[in-house]
Amino acid sequence: MSSINGIDNIKFDYEFSNTLYYRNSIFFSIVFFIAYNKSSYITENFFGGAVKKAYTTLTEKKRLEWDQRVISMIHALLVLPFCIISAIESLKYGDIFYFQNDSLLMVLSISSGYFIWDLTVCYKDPKLVGTPMIIHAIMGLSSNIYVSLPHGRPCFIPIVAILLITEISTIPLNLKGFIQIVNPKSKYYNWTLGAFVVSFLISRCIIGLPFNIYLVYGCIKRWSVFPMDKSLVFITECAIQFFLNSYWGFLLVKKLYQTYLKPTPYHKKNLN
Repeated sequence: MSSINGIDNIKFDYEFSNTLYYRNSIFFSIVFFIAYNKSSYITENFFGGAVKKAYTTLTEKKRLEWDQRVISMIHALLVLPFCIISAIESLKYGDIFYFQNDSLLMVLSISSGYFIWDLTVCYKDPKLVGTPMIIHAIMGLSSNIYVSLPHGRPCFIPIVAILLITEISTIPLNLKGFIQIVNPKSKYYNWTLGAFVVSFLISRCIIGLPFNIYLVYGCIKRWSVFPMDKSLVFITECAIQFFLNSYWGFLLVKKLYQTYLKPTPYHKKNLN
């Protein structure tokens, strides 16, 4: 790998700009805040009578959850194309630990803007989002900011984009949440539920968990090359992500088992 052969001698045609990164991050955070504040208006006026009727009958808590799903969906749709482009280009370069280009700057900018909004929502109503999502928001923003720091850059930047590809499971998850409120008997509900289960288990567990282990191994292998503080933060972030995805994966598998596979108790069979 080129990063092991001496990162000081590697030059990229693209030069990462901290000023542009911070400016873009602030811009996207403003976009997400505006979209969040206007989510109720957009929902009630642009998605038909059935959606409007369902939304207006929700409790305040359920409306907030709906509005947060809207922003989560916007973030996933915006960032995923850049994540996929970045992953392909870093793989073509030959080192997923050390690379930089325009698409990676966009990934950091969009996701940082989103996590700024996400952390603000977590701060205002921590009970609504829950502890795991608060940890997720802190981890997301801190990792983005830390990899963009000048020393050792661009080490670990491509990893951010590759890991954010797991946001692909967010799209069917949010669609499922919307359909469940508007028309839970819709055939599309089961389709989106199945798409969520498959995309989550494949991207975050079957591929994601071994990939986290590989990332830690790759980081240790480059221990003498990359800055120690960035390496320690990176390993910590990988461990947290491994724990969160294992926890969410366990809950998902448990729910699937209880819903579809758990045998009916003998005394209940007799009652039937």
